[in-house]
Amino acid sequence: MVKAIRSSLKWKLVLLISSMIFMIIGVIGTFSYYETSRTIRADVERFTNQILKQSNLNLNRYYLDNERFFQTIAGSQEFREWSLVKPNNRYDQLALYMQIEDRYIEPYVTYHPEILSVQMYNSNGNESIYRTGRIDYDLILKSDYSLAQSAMLPDTEYSGDKKLLVSLSHNYTNGAGKPVETPVLTFIQRFQFLSDSVYLAVDISLIPTQKILQEINLGDGGESFIVDKHGMIVASKHTSLINTPLDSALWSEIRDSAGGSTFIADTGQLAVYQTFPNADWKVLVTIPYRNVAHSIFVVRNVTLWTAIVSWIVSLILVILISDSVTRRLKQMRRTIKSTRTGDLNVRMNIAGTDEVAEVALAYNHLLDRLEGNIQQLTESRVMQQEAVLSALQSQINSHFLYNALESINSLANLERNEEIKQTAIALSAMLRYTSNYKDTIVTLEEEIDHLQNYLKIIGILYEDEIVFDIHLPEDLRKVLCIKAILQPIVENSIKHGFESTGNPMRIEIQCAPYRQHYVQVCITDNGIGFSETKLEAIQQSLKEESANNYKQGSRIGLLNVHNRLRMRYPQPETGVSVGRLDNGNTEVRITFPLQIMKEADPDARSSR
Repeated sequence: MVKAIRSSLKWKLVLLISSMIFMIIGVIGTFSYYETSRTIRADVERFTNQILKQSNLNLNRYYLDNERFFQTIAGSQEFREWSLVKPNNRYDQLALYMQIEDRYIEPYVTYHPEILSVQMYNSNGNESIYRTGRIDYDLILKSDYSLAQSAMLPDTEYSGDKKLLVSLSHNYTNGAGKPVETPVLTFIQRFQFLSDSVYLAVDISLIPTQKILQEINLGDGGESFIVDKHGMIVASKHTSLINTPLDSALWSEIRDSAGGSTFIADTGQLAVYQTFPNADWKVLVTIPYRNVAHSIFVVRNVTLWTAIVSWIVSLILVILISDSVTRRLKQMRRTIKSTRTGDLNVRMNIAGTDEVAEVALAYNHLLDRLEGNIQQLTESRVMQQEAVLSALQSQINSHFLYNALESINSLANLERNEEIKQTAIALSAMLRYTSNYKDTIVTLEEEIDHLQNYLKIIGILYEDEIVFDIHLPEDLRKVLCIKAILQPIVENSIKHGFESTGNPMRIEIQCAPYRQHYVQVCITDNGIGFSETKLEAIQQSLKEESANNYKQGSRIGLLNVHNRLRMRYPQPETGVSVGRLDNGNTEVRITFPLQIMKEADPDARSSR
C-alpha cells in the first residue's frame, strides 16, 4: 500500500487532502463536542441551582417568619406576664395563654399550615402547649408531651440562644390516635426574665419540604437532601434517610464550600449544592453522571457519525477530482515515456484549458522545436565535416603558398624591394590565420590584426586612395569572436566602392559595447552604397536562416559572416545588419555576445 501511494500522484493527493479534511472535521467535531458537553453540564447546574434557590427561599421563609413570630411573642406584655405567673396560679396562667393564643398564635398558624405545635415553658414549671390538629397532615401532638422532658432545650444559660433540631418525631399521632413517625423541624429559643429561663418552641412539619425535594426530578437515581453543618441529613424525599450521615466522600467535597458543583468519581455522581446561611445548612442535589452524560453521549455519537459520513463523502469527491487531474497526468507520463525511446513523432492529446493542458501544449511545442533543432544540428554537423575536409585539402595548397611566399620574400630582400617584402609578409600572415581551422574562436584584437594585414596589402596596391580609421577600446581587446568576420565585410566595401568607381574612399571601423551583454562593430564607408532594391534584397536574405541559405551565401561576404554568427550564437540580437546613413553612406553592423577570454586560462579560446 505504501509503495502504491509513493508511486502514484493520485493517491498522494487523496491521502494529503483526505488527511487535511479529516483533521479539520476532527478539530471542529472535538471543539463542538467539548462546547456542547460543557453547555449541557452548565445548563444542568443552572437548572439545579434554580431549584436549590427555591428550596432555600422556603427554608429562609420558615426561619425568618419564626424568628419574627418568636420576637413578637417574646416582646408582648402577655408573654412577659405569663413568664412571671407562679406555678400554682393556674387561672392566670391559662388566661394569659389564651390571650397569647388569640392575639399571636392563631393568626400566625392560619397563614402557616406547616405549623404543628407551639410550646411555651418556664423553668419555674409553667408550661403551655398549642396543638394545631390540622387535617392537612393528619398530625396532632400527644397529650402527654412535655417540652421539659424532651431533652431538646438549649444547653446554655444565655438569653437569646437558638436551636434548630430535625428529627423523626414520635410525639405525634394521627386522627385515630395512633402514634405516627413524622419528620419535624423544631425551632427553640431561650429568653431570660428575672431569674427564670423561658423557652419558646415551634414544631414545623417537613412534609412540604419533602414534597419539594420529591419534585426535583433530574433522572433516575437522582437524590435531593438538606444537610446540617455536621453532615447529617436534615431532609430527604426518603424519610428513612433523615438523621443519617451523608456519604463521607461527598461531604468532604462540599463541607468547606458555600455552594457550587463537584463530581464524585467514586460514586459517579454530579453534586450541586447551596448553603442556607441562617441555619448553616446545605441544600444538595446529586445526579448520576450517566443521566447528564446521556445528552452528551448523544451529541458525541451524532458528531462522530456526522464526521465519518462527511469524511467518506469528502473522500469520494477527492478521489473523483484527483482522478480528473491525474488521469491526464498519466497520459502525459505515457507520452513522455514514449519519447524516451526516441519516438519524437508522438504528441499529447490533452483537453482542457487549465495548467495541465498548458503543460501538454508546451511539451508538444518542445517536441516540435526539438525535431527542428535535431535536423538543424544534423545539417550543421554535415557542413562542419565538409569544412574539415575542405581545410584538409587546402593544407597542401597552403604549404605550397607558404613556400612560394617565402621565396618571394627572399627575392624582395635581395632586390631591396620593401613593398614586395611587406606584401609577402602580410599575405603570409593572412594565409596562416585563415588556414588554421582548429582555432575558430579568436580575440577581437587578433581579428583586427588580421584585418590590418589585409589593409597593408590594400595600402600598397592603392596607396593613398583608400583611408582607414580603426577604433578598438582597450577593454574590448580580449573579447572573443569567431574568425574572419571583419575582413570579408571590408573587402566587399572596397570591391563595391572603390574598384567600381575609382573614387577615393574612407572606411571607419568602430568597436563598442552594446546593451551591456554584447559587442557591436560598425563598418561605414563613403562609397556609392546599395540601391534601394539591392538593400532590401540583402536585408531580406539576412532574415532567412537555413542550411540552404548558408550554402548559397558561402561565397558572399555578408551572408557568410551573418550565417556563421547565427550558427555559433543562438541569441536573437546576434548577426549582421545593413543600413544606410542620412548622408547616404553604407553602414554594416556586426553584433555578437560579450565574452572576455581569461588570461589565467590558456584553454579559454578552445573551450569557447
